[in-house]
Amino acid sequence: MAEPKGLLIGARIASGTMAAGAAAVVIAAVAFLPLPTFGPEARTVTVEPAPADQVRVCPGSVIRVGDETGGSTDSVFAIGAPTISGEARGGELERTRLLSADSTGSAASTPEALRAPPSDGALVAGAQSQDVDAPDFRGLAATSCAEPSGSIWLVGGATTVGRSTLLLLANPTDVPSRVTLEIFGEEGQIAAPGMSGIDVPANGQRVLSLAGFAPGVASPVVHVTARGGRVVATLQQSIVRGLDSVGVETVGGGADPGESLVVPGVRIFDTVGTNRASALADWHDIGPAIRLAVTGATAGRATVRVVPETPGAVGTSFEVELEPGLVTEVPLDSGTPEGGATEDGTTDGGTTDGAGEGDAHGFEDGVYTVYVDAEMPVVAAVRASTAVDSGVDPAPDAILDAPDSDLAWFAAAPPLAGEALVVVPEGPSPLISIVNPLGLDVEIELSPLSAGAEPTLVAIPAGGALSMAVDPGAYLLSGVQDLSIAVTFAAPGALAAFVVSPARPVAGSLVVHPD
Repeated sequence: MAEPKGLLIGARIASGTMAAGAAAVVIAAVAFLPLPTFGPEARTVTVEPAPADQVRVCPGSVIRVGDETGGSTDSVFAIGAPTISGEARGGELERTRLLSADSTGSAASTPEALRAPPSDGALVAGAQSQDVDAPDFRGLAATSCAEPSGSIWLVGGATTVGRSTLLLLANPTDVPSRVTLEIFGEEGQIAAPGMSGIDVPANGQRVLSLAGFAPGVASPVVHVTARGGRVVATLQQSIVRGLDSVGVETVGGGADPGESLVVPGVRIFDTVGTNRASALADWHDIGPAIRLAVTGATAGRATVRVVPETPGAVGTSFEVELEPGLVTEVPLDSGTPEGGATEDGTTDGGTTDGAGEGDAHGFEDGVYTVYVDAEMPVVAAVRASTAVDSGVDPAPDAILDAPDSDLAWFAAAPPLAGEALVVVPEGPSPLISIVNPLGLDVEIELSPLSAGAEPTLVAIPAGGALSMAVDPGAYLLSGVQDLSIAVTFAAPGALAAFVVSPARPVAGSLVVHPD
């Protein structure tokens, strides 16, 4: 008897489905079972890089474009020579000079590289200072000898009338470097020919005028990146008001972009003189100000707090709206509508979007810490000036002799590691300023490296700061993890500052996978 045709087809379909399901189960089981492997195992090689010397580079003497007569404007010339101090702990210090591809001068004016052989716990530090008194250049310039890097942010300088800024690039390595510049100003990022592929020879220096890339910029911020040999970059700013030279400063790199920055040791010096000078023509930028720039693509708000070290002294706080690519510079006492400072350092001064001109500032002489807390990564620095009090209130349209004056740029300081070697060069009334941004009290040990000197224990309260008068020389500071330190100088008509930076991490092991 024949089976129904539909039943036969259904049975075949059912049996096929069961067979397919069984095959899927087998394939899945095989896929998850550990199967034997055949062939050679992949080889890897762990490479330990040879330890490199620790290197710090001092930028050398103050530089002028053209000679004293105003001729030879296509050349740069060294003015005098700085005093350079260096120190090494855990090894012998080697000092060599770099060759400048652009400037002319004696060997003592060229950049100097400080080297020490690699060893456990080795530290190298150096700093330089120069008291300049030459046509169109007068003031005190000081800076630390910095470690070469592939990325450096410089906040400072100006290229407006009477303000000259040079970019100094030093390459202490045996490999040529190719440098690219990003320059930002109050009108946005600047595009100009020649800002990429800048050759800095091995063991050499280049000197470039910032006005060649960004003329007429009141508030530049420069980002230097290097390929090949790493470099040390600094800005040199000088000011001439009318016919009077009234300030020189060397601006070194500070902290990398961040949402929380600390500017230690801001010295407000000779308030009476600077306030009186602010009424003179072309002295609108003598008051203290903070310069801020967003390094990414996100706009946001930054809160600036100015906190005095002296108990009972006046501080202030205010907020600033920041846009990507734009540099914002505002008076440091923007915490009140009139531009004066407040008493407790925590006033809500509202949002500030521009700097006034010719206004006296409201700070007393002293040392201040400036904190910046932003909603996005920023860079920042504070400019302050000093001017000897003339004792005469300028009448309208009166022509008065310019007072002795100088400026300084106070950079944001990177947090330090457990120990720091600090070198204080020659200069007037040096201070070491230490800021503790942590939420707990810290005690550090300051040990002068001069013969017979005894270490000193220094207590810094949580969220506090302390400045100590020191003599020129080298100091080892222990227990400074996450603290920020600056070295500053001040005298009538003289002001200078630089921050202390930690050594960069040593390269670790490399795992190489041969083909």
